[in-house]
Amino acid sequence: MTGVFLSDVPVDVTVHGSFFVMAHFHYTIMGGLVFAFFAAIYYWMPKLTGRTLDMRLGRIHFWCMFVFFNMTFFPLFILGILGMPRRVFEYAHNLQGLNDFSSISAYLLGASFLIFVANFIWTIIIEPRKAAANPWNSLGLEWQTPTPVPYYNFERIPVVLSDPYHYSEPEALPVADLAPLPGTGATAVGVGRGSVEEHDPRPPMA
Repeated sequence: MTGVFLSDVPVDVTVHGSFFVMAHFHYTIMGGLVFAFFAAIYYWMPKLTGRTLDMRLGRIHFWCMFVFFNMTFFPLFILGILGMPRRVFEYAHNLQGLNDFSSISAYLLGASFLIFVANFIWTIIIEPRKAAANPWNSLGLEWQTPTPVPYYNFERIPVVLSDPYHYSEPEALPVADLAPLPGTGATAVGVGRGSVEEHDPRPPMA
């Protein structure tokens, strides 16, 4: 949202080339990309390796990273508004405290990454933890395959029976049917909640 302020000419005249811009950049890149990168590692590691990371350490890693991330970069908004320019090694004495606070927080932010490294080494290498086939109870098709994924992915083209928005419904249909109906060349296909009909997979006659 800080980009909205930078697109406003009167505000941009004030904060252009200041630490406000640097804070905006890091909130965009680290807040939007680095957090997503780590989330993807935790989410996809079971599917990629058949091993799962420790969730308790994962939560500690997230909260340490989240808190120290904000402690590192939020003060830069204040420094920018107070007039501290980018790319300088000398600045007003009254800005020293915020700079020191941000620098110390940056070291703590870096240290929070070590929690992830320790988690990875311990649960993937030293004491591997076998992952369930679908540890997240995901309704995505990729999680309906064995974990880790076999070479062939699916034995046959899956037929989707349900949409991916019924996590809390115990009576929901299976996500997909991968097996032919007994004694036929047809495959089960869903036409609604709680109803299944036979579908001939052959292409229509011209």
